[in-house]
Amino acid sequence: MENYKWDLSKIFKTEEEINTAVKFIDEEMKRLEELKENPKSNLLSILDLRSSVSRTMDKLYVYSHMKRDEDANISSNQKLAMEMESLMNSIGSQFSFIEPLILGIEDKELNKLIDSQEYSIYKTYIKRVIRKKPHTLSEKEEFILSSASEMGDSAQNTFYMLSYGDMKFPVLEKTEEKIELTHANYTNMLTNPNRNIRQEAFEKMYSTYDKYKNTFASTLMGAIKNLVIQSKLKNFESARTLPLFEDDVDLSVYDSLISAVHDKLTTMYEYLEVKKKGLKLEELHMYDVYVPLIEGVDRKIPYEEAKSLIIEALKPLGEDYVKIIEKAFNESWIDVYPREGKKSGAYSWGCYDSNPYILMNYTDDLNSLFTLAHELGHSVHSYLSRKNNPYINSRYTIFVAEVASTLNELLLMDYMLKTSKDENEKLYLLNYHLEQFRTTVFRQTMFAEFEREIHKRVENKEALTAKEFSDIYYELNKKYFGENMKIDEQIALEWARIPHFYSNFYVYKYATGFSAATVLSTKILKSEKGTLEDYMEFLSDGGNNFPIDQLQKAGADMSDENTVKSALDVFAKEVEDIKKLIN
Repeated sequence: MENYKWDLSKIFKTEEEINTAVKFIDEEMKRLEELKENPKSNLLSILDLRSSVSRTMDKLYVYSHMKRDEDANISSNQKLAMEMESLMNSIGSQFSFIEPLILGIEDKELNKLIDSQEYSIYKTYIKRVIRKKPHTLSEKEEFILSSASEMGDSAQNTFYMLSYGDMKFPVLEKTEEKIELTHANYTNMLTNPNRNIRQEAFEKMYSTYDKYKNTFASTLMGAIKNLVIQSKLKNFESARTLPLFEDDVDLSVYDSLISAVHDKLTTMYEYLEVKKKGLKLEELHMYDVYVPLIEGVDRKIPYEEAKSLIIEALKPLGEDYVKIIEKAFNESWIDVYPREGKKSGAYSWGCYDSNPYILMNYTDDLNSLFTLAHELGHSVHSYLSRKNNPYINSRYTIFVAEVASTLNELLLMDYMLKTSKDENEKLYLLNYHLEQFRTTVFRQTMFAEFEREIHKRVENKEALTAKEFSDIYYELNKKYFGENMKIDEQIALEWARIPHFYSNFYVYKYATGFSAATVLSTKILKSEKGTLEDYMEFLSDGGNNFPIDQLQKAGADMSDENTVKSALDVFAKEVEDIKKLIN
């Protein structure tokens, strides 16, 4: 079994090495105090010091948390993770003076620094700090705003405590063993083949939320007002502009996503008709949409077979890409199987000085296969970003983070559909992929449209209560699901359940990332000239360029709504394919 565990000793072999790294950080932070006595003259040294400290801190933080995830039952693993969290927070606050320091330097002098050879490694970083200048207040004002940020976060904290702490849901009477409905089991209830169970879970979930709807309206209104106030104070033209600014995303990208999805909603309606027919229902309700058209295909895929399938499926990405995948399999990047004390789920993680490790809980089924391909996409992206860039420019943004992982899944999907000889398996795979489109592109775009509308109304001085939130949300469901589906009135309260609405204007990135991956995978499978080279450059760019520019160079222009439409053409084709399988 040791062959199926990751090897974290490649990061730190002994406790002595960990202590040496911590001691290095302590000594460097003492040196920082000396440099801060004349910070402007010592700016380059300060930036170098922060880079070396942050790099070492990342290594300690990642190692400690992966050791905890490896086995949380070992108390020393828990202790080390908590200690590293504390150290990281302390270091972050001690370096917080750097951006205000840079912004305090005159433009003429800053331009000289950017053009100088000695600052070349920090050129991108300094340029991005300068971008913030029109939106940066005086030192005193920034301190006040920063100090008040905890109050601004109270709406989100209240949402979490009410949702996941205080709320209690009723017992489900129609399950074999009467069990209490929870957030954790709700999704499973909605995929249950027994329609009575689905309906009961749906109605009891929202009858509970109905009791707290005014409180949830208050917390959401508070979160919106917080962003609106911040955007005004920081000289942004609208609340939406502030969160998009960090990635240099124009509002047109957001709006064109919504516009493109609107133009293709008829394909969603067709899919729902297919679903109604496949499930043999006279009327499709909101509690029916998550039910698969076919129960999970009972195909066992041992890990060794999964490795072979993934390598074959990813061959269109070229020899260099496949060699990295083989490194992951052969050099102990992956912790494969579930065991006592190990963290559930899956992720790809690591730091600049480590392998891009993968935590899996592989269970020999199709879902595990696709999850493994997904996480390998993240790991290859991280591997190439770190290999081809200095530490400070090695991190890619959340905006592009799901592109490589999704593209891997899409290539695997294409390979499985082409090679599968089992009609049920093909139906399962198509349904799986169409559901990804429905939940990642259509659903997240509906969320994005909801966010755009509610923020716009608050900026126009309109007070929103639970009624207004519910009315807006219900009308959007009617638009996105169509007239041929029963839009149950309880769905109007779903907005109250969604934590993402407290992470302002974030959800649209799921839809753009999935759309970009779909367009790029289609081009790669068609062997379009230059596409593979451009894609590999995208994976290697790290944080050198803004995400829209990165994707545009790769061949997916997210500022053009035709890109999203092209992705949804794939959805439309697969709807036609699945029609043939259920006729």
